[in-house]
Amino acid sequence: MKRTTVFAAGLTLAVGLLPGCSGSDGSPVLSGGTPSATATEDQRTPQSDDLTAAEIAQVNQANAEPVPPPKPDL
Repeated sequence: MKRTTVFAAGLTLAVGLLPGCSGSDGSPVLSGGTPSATATEDQRTPQSDDLTAAEIAQVNQANAEPVPPPKPDL
């Protein structure tokens, strides 16, 4: 009885994981939307990986801080 329960639980877990293993990170494409909404979505500009001025200032501040001395082991 216990072996059957473990097998059923393992099978349920495997079936639950299968939809996540399709290899596609995108969401499914649904038809029926308006053509203008689809055309607008396809024309998105990619985000830049460049740092902003505020992010550069934070990096420079972090690099300027002194490294604290290591604490002795107890």
